[in-house]
Amino acid sequence: MRTWNPQHLLRLGAFLQGARHRAGASRGLSLRALSQAERVVSPAEANYWWRKNDPAGALLNNLMFLFIVLPIVLVLKSFYALSFIVFAMMVPYGLFLRRLAIHAVRHHLENHPEDWEKFEESGIISSGSVC
Repeated sequence: MRTWNPQHLLRLGAFLQGARHRAGASRGLSLRALSQAERVVSPAEANYWWRKNDPAGALLNNLMFLFIVLPIVLVLKSFYALSFIVFAMMVPYGLFLRRLAIHAVRHHLENHPEDWEKFEESGIISSGSVC
């Protein structure tokens, strides 16, 4: 039976870091580009930023209100199956919005690289860890 060895995890992390550095150096990427590629975008914070700073994000997030009101109206009109279908689509739509928000943040940062520090301070992006 194998026992857990924390040194193994540290060696694996160092190996992955070295492999990532070699891959970046062989492609001619700068250290700044490597650090940007390792950043992790927080979906909830990205969605909040997108909703507050982009009209498309505000509109698409406000449409979520329809997923609450429309099923109630459909039940009152005796369209139970349709009400259930609309209500069931609320979760996939919310996940789709989060995905769009992450894409919007990444797109904004590609166009405005000077905002990296501001986004990191506000918690929208964070540095990814190897271990």
